[in-house]
Amino acid sequence: MSLFQPLRRATLLYPSGPAHDINRNHLFILLTDPVNNPENGKVCVLLTSLSTLNPALPHDPTFILNPGDHPFVTRTSYVSYAHSRIEEATKLVNGVATGEFIAKDLMDGKIVDQICAGLTISRHASPKILRFFRVYTALISGT
Repeated sequence: MSLFQPLRRATLLYPSGPAHDINRNHLFILLTDPVNNPENGKVCVLLTSLSTLNPALPHDPTFILNPGDHPFVTRTSYVSYAHSRIEEATKLVNGVATGEFIAKDLMDGKIVDQICAGLTISRHASPKILRFFRVYTALISGT
């Protein structure tokens, strides 16, 4: 068994949605490598989730994925920036080790770049998420 590494491009099934929903796991994509979160001083990563696109229901149209964009994506899906979250890196490692989360294949780097670009323009991304992402991008760019 290999150890999950909470690095940019990693994906995992993460429980979200109502507890009565047996299919409540959604694919989450790590958009950052671990970085010190200035709001709590802990080493954290930024994740965002995918949801199946139903054109009859409200959704964030900022970034759409098609079947085959990732092995887990079998139906047209959208990035749900409103469900982005900042999590401690150790929580993800421990969650995969205990089976609470299920590690999946890496997401293609170009697609992750596009998802990150969408994060900065989506009207559904919260200010807290955008602040964390700005800290991360400033660290990796050296500014």
